[in-house]
Amino acid sequence: MNDLTIRTEQLPETIEQKAEYVLFGTDALKAYRAKLSAVKKRFGIVPEQYKQLEREAQETAENVLLFSVDVGEHIKKIPKATTNHKNLEIDRKGKFLNSKIETVKELGFTERQARDLQTIAAHPDIVQNVIEEARQNGDVASRSAVIKKVKAKQKADAIEEAKQKAAKEIAEQPYPPEIQIGDSIGYQPDEKYDLLLTDPPYSTDVDDIGSFAHSWLPNALRYVKDTGFAYVFIGAYPDELRSYLNIAPPENVELTQLLIWTYKNTLGNNPANRYKQNYQACLFYRGVNAPKLNCPQTSEQWAVQEINAPDGRQGDREHAWQKPMEIAERFIRHTTEQGQTVFDPFACTGTFLLAAAKLGRKAYGFEINPENAKIAERRGCLVNGVE
Repeated sequence: MNDLTIRTEQLPETIEQKAEYVLFGTDALKAYRAKLSAVKKRFGIVPEQYKQLEREAQETAENVLLFSVDVGEHIKKIPKATTNHKNLEIDRKGKFLNSKIETVKELGFTERQARDLQTIAAHPDIVQNVIEEARQNGDVASRSAVIKKVKAKQKADAIEEAKQKAAKEIAEQPYPPEIQIGDSIGYQPDEKYDLLLTDPPYSTDVDDIGSFAHSWLPNALRYVKDTGFAYVFIGAYPDELRSYLNIAPPENVELTQLLIWTYKNTLGNNPANRYKQNYQACLFYRGVNAPKLNCPQTSEQWAVQEINAPDGRQGDREHAWQKPMEIAERFIRHTTEQGQTVFDPFACTGTFLLAAAKLGRKAYGFEINPENAKIAERRGCLVNGVE
C-alpha cells in the first residue's frame, strides 16, 4: 500500500494493517485530489479515465474513514502510561502491552492524530452520514468533514445542555416568571410594580413610533410605585428618541437619565453616509420617593453600559433585538430586592423576566406573539394562553 492503487481485495484485517491503510490511504487521497484537480484544469484524461480515478478516490476515502473508526476504538481501549503494571492489559503470551502513547507511535500516528481517530470512532453515525453525503454529491468523503460535523454536534449539545440547565435553575426559584399571551396596552394591574423593565418594538417595527409610544408608555409608568424604577430600552434613531423624550412622565416618576447600551461584537454593513450604530438607548426613570441605587460596583454604574450582544453562535440569542442577560440582572439588582415585583409589557422571549426570577424577584408580563411566548416557555417561563 504505497501508491494510488489501494484495492478492495487488499483490505486489511488486523488493527496494524488497518492503521497502515489509514496512513497510506490518507497520503493516497492527497495524490488523488491533486490528480483530479489537474484533470479539471487541463482535461488531460478522457472522461472515463477521470470517472475511474474518482471512483477509486471515493472508495479509498470511505475505507479510510471506516478503518479510522476501528483504529480509534482500539486506541481508546489502550490504558494510559502508568508505573503500575497492574493497570496494563496483558496479551495472550502474558506480556504487558505498551502504554497508549507508545502504541500510538508504533502504529505510526501522532498524539493529535490519535485524538482525532478516537473522536471519529465515538461518532460512527456521523462517519456514515459524511460518506452518504459525499456519495450523493459525487464528492470524496474526508476526515476533516467528520471532525467538523462532530465539533458542530458537540457545540449544539453543549448549548442545549446549558439551556436545559438554565431552565431547571429557573424552575427551582421561589417565583417562576409568568407571561400572559396578549396585548399589554391599557393594562391596569391590581397592584403597582416595583420595576418596569422592558424593550418595546422599535420604530423599524411599527408604522408610527410617536403614536405607538404614547399608546403604552404613560399608562405603564403610571403603575410604577413612587418608590420604584423603570428602564425602557428604545432604538437610537432620531425620530424614536424624539418621540419618547417628548412624552411627559406621570407624577409618580421622573425621567432621570438617558442610558446607553453599547456592544462591539456585531458587524453588519458599513454605511456610506453615517457612522455604524453599535448602541441602543435606555430611558431611566425614578419614582419620586425611590431609594438610592444599590450599585456597590463602580464599574456597573456608568451611564454607558458596554456588554456584548447575545450571540446566536453561542446559543444565547433567541430574537434579533434580544438584550444580554447581564444588563438585565444589573438593572434588577440595582433597583429591587428579593420578593419585589418586575413587570415587562413586551416580554418577547422572556429574557428580562427570567433574569428577575433568577434573582428571586416576582416577574410577570405580556407577549403578543405566541411564537415568542413558546420560546420563553422553553426557557423556563410559565405561559398562559398557549394553544
